[in-house]
Amino acid sequence: MPGKLVRAYGRLNPRHIPEDSPGLRLSVLAAVLIAEVTIFSMGYYNAIETVAVPALTIAGFTYSWKFRRRRNLLMKFILSILVVAVAVLFVRELATSFLDTRLPLIKLLLWLQVLHSFDVPARRDLKFSLASGLTMIAAGAVLSTGMAYIAGLALFSVAAVVSLLYFQIAETSQKATRILGAGPAQIIAYGAFAWLAGVAMAVPLLLAMPQSTQAKLHSLPISSLQQIFGDFSPKVSNPFYSSDGNPFDQPPRFDPESYYGFNPYMDLRSRGNLSDDIVLKVRSDSYDLYRGIVFDHYNGKGWEISSDETVDVTTDEPPIDLDIPGTSVVQIHTEIKSFFVQTDLPNIIFTSWKPRQLFFPANRIKVDDYGSLRSPFELTEGTVYSVITEQPSYSGKTLRNYPRTGDLPAGNEYTNLPGSEEMLDVARLSQEVTRDYSTRYDKVLAIEGYLKQNYSYDLDVPPQTKDEDAVAYFLFEEKRGYCEHFASAMVVMARNAGIPARVVTGYTGGTYNPFTGLWEIRQSDAHAWVEVFFGSAGWVPFDPTPGFDVPTSQNQKQSPWLAGKIFSYLEDVLGGGPVGNVLASVGGALKSIIAFTLSIPLKLLAGLALIIAAVVWGGRIVRERFLGEYRRRRQIMGSLGEDYSREEVLKEYLALALRLQKQGLVRRHDETLREFARRVSCYVGANEFMDLSVIVERLRYEEVVLPEKSTRIACELARHLKGKLDSREQNPGRTARGLS
Repeated sequence: MPGKLVRAYGRLNPRHIPEDSPGLRLSVLAAVLIAEVTIFSMGYYNAIETVAVPALTIAGFTYSWKFRRRRNLLMKFILSILVVAVAVLFVRELATSFLDTRLPLIKLLLWLQVLHSFDVPARRDLKFSLASGLTMIAAGAVLSTGMAYIAGLALFSVAAVVSLLYFQIAETSQKATRILGAGPAQIIAYGAFAWLAGVAMAVPLLLAMPQSTQAKLHSLPISSLQQIFGDFSPKVSNPFYSSDGNPFDQPPRFDPESYYGFNPYMDLRSRGNLSDDIVLKVRSDSYDLYRGIVFDHYNGKGWEISSDETVDVTTDEPPIDLDIPGTSVVQIHTEIKSFFVQTDLPNIIFTSWKPRQLFFPANRIKVDDYGSLRSPFELTEGTVYSVITEQPSYSGKTLRNYPRTGDLPAGNEYTNLPGSEEMLDVARLSQEVTRDYSTRYDKVLAIEGYLKQNYSYDLDVPPQTKDEDAVAYFLFEEKRGYCEHFASAMVVMARNAGIPARVVTGYTGGTYNPFTGLWEIRQSDAHAWVEVFFGSAGWVPFDPTPGFDVPTSQNQKQSPWLAGKIFSYLEDVLGGGPVGNVLASVGGALKSIIAFTLSIPLKLLAGLALIIAAVVWGGRIVRERFLGEYRRRRQIMGSLGEDYSREEVLKEYLALALRLQKQGLVRRHDETLREFARRVSCYVGANEFMDLSVIVERLRYEEVVLPEKSTRIACELARHLKGKLDSREQNPGRTARGLS
């Protein structure tokens, strides 16, 4: 009985011709290893897997090479059992990762490739390995958040091209029953040339194609869930700033690696430039503002959070459903955003307004009275979370009708101000700016416009040395400052006009990276803006800082053209150097061309395309008709030599050759004069052209001087042939032999 099972198993695994090309095996192994290393470089898998998978792949390919001529039934049986074990582990892991199935699926691909590497004796098995590597490198694009993936993709494509060349050589050698002579260096050179040619064709095509502006989120990325069993402090925790004592009784503190607005307080006396390190990468449809902290109490030196009240929100499994008060009187649209933390951050969960569902790696968070979210732990590098938001779309026409009679007030904390003498000057300025307007919305716009037009945004403003109100100092003495100064001035002026307002700190939307499809948010993208209360229409964002605007449905839209995005991104990354200036010029020209093209009506574009096609087609016909004969004459003249015009025989032969070309008889490049003459003789049914060709051959190649009699005979042969060709042109139905 066991023998029968073994024989049956053997029939299921027939012997195949082993592949003996070391170069083919090494190139396929290189492609597979590059795909594996590219995936592991993204940091999603543990160190054991990162080392074990490539090492076992190399071991498997080595084993397959050494025992390629054996059937290895025992090894195949062991591999079959291990495939089942890997499938069971995959199902178990999938049950705990149902929200984000990418990691378990890619891990399954990796381990299946490892097992397959121990059974690649034949060429078809190597083809499967290369296809598996292609699948893995494509799957890696789903996990990628950085530029390293592009390097991995480029290396994989080179190895794949070399592998395909080896496959082609192996297939051709097998069909020809001989081994084609091509060394590794020659194959690599051919592969490099083919790769460069492919890139040269693909890149312009890619740049010319429109790109979707929608973020393709088929799953919601989230880190491994942490169970939080006890309570935790809702206070903002920023490891870069000390929380000892009253910060406003101490000298202002600043750390370039963390924004001072991500604290329970914000000292307006602080100064300094933040670093350009990337802190977040966001997969989003559009540019947006990401709220962090809301401040409502102004003390003359800065801002504090007056309320420590928070609400616990828990869940057994993601998502966390959020019931944050908002507005139901304006149009909203739903967006999904995924956040990839690139460096350690405070325990603030950044999100655009208004979050509805949170997919976060903890079963418990806190929500404060201002709709800000707190994590039970500080966000560390590698943390991933996603948010579903209901984003309101505001319009001036709608907001001018709010607040309405009967709307609940915002609360005194949003209109309170210090009782200092400096506030009287701010109140007079606020009254002067808003006196010509009746609605809350128009008053707010007036304050916002006044600050944008009359004050300068300056990151190098010196520290405030005078002991006076920070907003008054900014408005009446310094007249330049950071976004925090502009936002604070707008809130204080609005409150002086009786309008509830508050300061918000967070991040702007950053820079879109067209290579990764992610928005890159840097430490220097930290920002402060304003929220104003409009009754039942809710809190509405405004931004008085020059050069900044609140994202709207109009200014959030991206261009679909990849070329413009790439030049904009490179210009932003490289800065204002010579290279950056060149890219800025090229990018600006591209944007202008695209904008001009898009402004042309579609019917006009279609008409221009038809006209261009007609001109090209007509030009081709004209070229063939008028230049074809000239090219044919030059070709024949070249074969007759430079002195053809001095010999009557050669001129006659040229005229006959042109007549024959018009009738479809053209001398091939590999054809001698006599071979061509035989075809012509079959065509005309006479040997005159053969006799003429013999004379031309002597004259052309033996360089003899023809006697007058031979010249006369040649001319006579030419006249007879012309007569027969005239006869054929008058009777085109006759069969033309010898055309091929």
